[in-house]
Amino acid sequence: MHPVGRALLGAAVVLVTAMCGALALASPAAADAGGGAVSDDSGIDYGAIDIGTTVGGGSAGTPGRSTGPVCTYRLMGGPDGFPVYDEDGNLIPTNPGGNWYEKICDGVFYGAVYLTGAPDAVDPAVVAAGVLQRMDIPVPEVSSSPAGDQIVNLPSWFWIPNWQPISGTATVGGVTVTVTARPTSARWSFGDGSTSTCAPGVAWSGTADPRQACTHTWLRSSAAQPAEAYRLSVTVTWAAAFTVTGGAGGGPLTPVSRTATASVRVAEVQAITDRAGG
Repeated sequence: MHPVGRALLGAAVVLVTAMCGALALASPAAADAGGGAVSDDSGIDYGAIDIGTTVGGGSAGTPGRSTGPVCTYRLMGGPDGFPVYDEDGNLIPTNPGGNWYEKICDGVFYGAVYLTGAPDAVDPAVVAAGVLQRMDIPVPEVSSSPAGDQIVNLPSWFWIPNWQPISGTATVGGVTVTVTARPTSARWSFGDGSTSTCAPGVAWSGTADPRQACTHTWLRSSAAQPAEAYRLSVTVTWAAAFTVTGGAGGGPLTPVSRTATASVRVAEVQAITDRAGG
């Protein structure tokens, strides 16, 4: 990544008259030809942004919170279509209809990026899609009882502990978009040809309701399987939707899926009858 040299307009430094804060819908432009201009390869698709990601807490519907990086874009100034040169003095070609901005994340200069679209344009649906893309939607955790190796003809209980909603927000130009993703379904594959759509399951206990349990019973040991283990997998589908504050819009987003796999050894227990003593 080669940061763009500060652009010159004639003999004047553009930044003298620039650096006025501006919000932009940041559609990346192919501007890294001819000497190393920085296009927004990280896929940023909204402008000056205050973004945070929340991670599910102890119960469904009560997410916790953690904060992600904060990136801002500052207009470099100059008239529409003003020329920008790289550090070697080469003119950097750009698509029409955009402007150059300085990208600063958590106070650190990232480089110059060329953004198309009006500086004050805010499309909540595009912002929401970007928030969802950057949310840390986890792969499913898998717990079992018995823990570790399983037993032939003994029902194994499985459940997914991290079955909680998560949310993320972004604020652009006075419009706040909140995205919430919820796990809605799971598909299990137990490695012996059997599948299930049970979810999320419950931990085994003497008082657990078996009607809420996700169970599977292996009929043969895993001794003949590769690495002497069955390959278990579970895919969880997350439904996502967004709401808007300070503007119009809201609705569903494209679902997201995450898959976890594990090797499960299944042992066969032999009963021994002692006839000693007649």
